[in-house]
Amino acid sequence: MAMGLASGCPADVTMGGDSGGIFETSASDGDAEAGSGDSDAGDSGDGASLEDVPEAEWEEVPKPSGIPQPLPGVYEDQGPADLQASFRSLLGLVLRDRTELADFVLEVSNPASDLYGDYMSTQELLDNHAPTPSDLSLLQAWLEHMGLSANYLATSRQLIQFSGTVRQFNEAFGVTLHLCMRKNPQFGGSPFPVYCLVEPMTMPLFVATRSTGVVTADLPAELGQLPNEIGEIMTTPPPGAESGSRLTPERVARAYDFDILYAKGYDGAGQKIGVVMGAQIHTRWAQTFWQTWGITRANPQIFYTAEDPVTRFLESQLDTTWAGALAPGAEIIGYEGPDARNTSMVFAYTEACARAQADGVSVVTTSFAHREDSEPRVLREQYDDAALVGAALGLTLFAASGDSGRTDTPSSSPWVTGVGGTRLYLDGAGDVIDETAWDGSGSGITISFDMPPWQVAVAGNIGGGDRRVVADVSAAASPASPYWVYFNSDWSIYGGTSFSAPVWAAMVAVVNQYRDDEGMAPVGYLNQALYLTPAVQATFRDVVDGATADFSAGHGWDVPSGWGSPSAAAFADALPSP
Repeated sequence: MAMGLASGCPADVTMGGDSGGIFETSASDGDAEAGSGDSDAGDSGDGASLEDVPEAEWEEVPKPSGIPQPLPGVYEDQGPADLQASFRSLLGLVLRDRTELADFVLEVSNPASDLYGDYMSTQELLDNHAPTPSDLSLLQAWLEHMGLSANYLATSRQLIQFSGTVRQFNEAFGVTLHLCMRKNPQFGGSPFPVYCLVEPMTMPLFVATRSTGVVTADLPAELGQLPNEIGEIMTTPPPGAESGSRLTPERVARAYDFDILYAKGYDGAGQKIGVVMGAQIHTRWAQTFWQTWGITRANPQIFYTAEDPVTRFLESQLDTTWAGALAPGAEIIGYEGPDARNTSMVFAYTEACARAQADGVSVVTTSFAHREDSEPRVLREQYDDAALVGAALGLTLFAASGDSGRTDTPSSSPWVTGVGGTRLYLDGAGDVIDETAWDGSGSGITISFDMPPWQVAVAGNIGGGDRRVVADVSAAASPASPYWVYFNSDWSIYGGTSFSAPVWAAMVAVVNQYRDDEGMAPVGYLNQALYLTPAVQATFRDVVDGATADFSAGHGWDVPSGWGSPSAAAFADALPSP
């Protein structure tokens, strides 16, 4: 989790708890609901029954979880939680033949393979690699047997969102939930309460063998009504809009050669960008942003993945408005959780990866990020499983790499393209003078995942040569070359990789329109082709100067900036097509 603000949160809005990074510069009861809406989650599926479970498989066994332990300075233990307090949580389910699925993605994303570009359909994924309906039904039945409520079922059957009281959780998993005060990853933000554990949990053997573990445990989503939108759509640019290296959509488009594709008539029309969101956006503020810069486009289509949101977050606002500004012809599809807590964001991300193909979405971006070293392995691996599903379905997945100069999740997943940050230097006319690595660019050696084979040639000498390294690509993110944002009826300028990720998502939407017109395949899962294709690498602006605390930029691929920043026009032609 890495999000910082130089000023406090506005009084009438709530900032997201977990965010890839924004830096302001001066200036239920009842049946569970299926995520896809195409299955009856209250149905018991194919008849899986607790009565059929052998007695020996009811034995309690230890199981790792994604619930954090107290950690001084990050998670401060406040003692056992109130037994009558409520919680919401996620139970993960194991993908079938996961190794085979990963091998499949490596095969179909290799430009040298005869199967290049031949991704799975959603139905093939569900039939062959998603958890089975019977396993989903069995675990749902067990939760309900323990007095817990199963509220939402993931489209891919990878997650069950469930709830109850702390007493019921303790009895189901043989633990004592504690309350911790979580250090707020936002600069100047107050600590907030989360659940934590001081002991390992247990579950019956038949549950443990089918489950990845309890992924999260959070306080309930806030109840209430989303306030009505107020305010007029304004179209007057802020003072000093193009002062120094401040970034408007036009300036970003020029810096990264979107404008060349625009001039040929390509603006993302016919494409859909999926944006993973925590809480709601304000459409009048979005239209103010777009119309101020001369952009005419439709509002996003929003899918609520769990409880209805009752507030609006800056992170969701900027992700949506910048992706929409740079691909003005593309539709924006928001996969929205009620807030930015782990339970919301893991479920929303899993839904986005599983639903996007069927929804016509080809590229998904998230800027809600978590520092790897602040989140347990089970949570990090659940993000990775979701991303593997998305990659198998042919999605291009981007994630902000964070703003701490260290690694974040989900960008640490090899199935995600981790977008780092640069500082962009512009002259008075808005032309690029230079671009350097930003010292806050989320990057480094991941603690979660093995080095993928496609990265060995360039990163095999980093650390022990056995762990995935981030970043993969970059774009402007430094607060010294900040982006404009309209939020809470006011203009502000911010930096952070929260911006560089939607820049890349918008670029791929515009590129996919061009490639479709030229009879080429969409970009698809990007990482392997990116690392194995010199012609693609040659389209980048090589970032050779600048450093984080641990790594320096250099010629070719480097840790802080990956392959560098893009030229959309050159990239569009260079990526191989089957």
